[in-house]
Amino acid sequence: PLCAAIIDINDFKPINDEHGHLAGDEVLKQFAAELQSVCRSADLIGRWGGDEFIVLLDCNLSKATVKIDRLRDWVCGSYKIHGRNGPTKLRVDASIGLAERLRDESMKGLLARADAAMYQNKAAFRASAAASKP
Repeated sequence: PLCAAIIDINDFKPINDEHGHLAGDEVLKQFAAELQSVCRSADLIGRWGGDEFIVLLDCNLSKATVKIDRLRDWVCGSYKIHGRNGPTKLRVDASIGLAERLRDESMKGLLARADAAMYQNKAAFRASAAASKP
């Protein structure tokens, strides 16, 4: 079994816009370090691009879901950065898409399904954020 998770930091652009690109880079580095600390040595972790990361897990979807839920609880939360106006605490959240490789499926197909699941998760996050605004 093989599962892929694509993780996208929510609302990352405003971090760069409000606090500067160095602060954004700091968030990416801290996020990557948190991600590395919660994953097993057997898991493959990488930066997918921009504010997206990928995790490959050698387990079935049921076990991967438990691991990704634990990962989300660990990496999402309060981050301290040094922005334009000095030290600042930020709330960092992420949308995660998870897919299990199907029999005879290419890696490209697996990643496309994980990416589609991430975008569904991100759409739900945006809808929830919009509903909570006055």
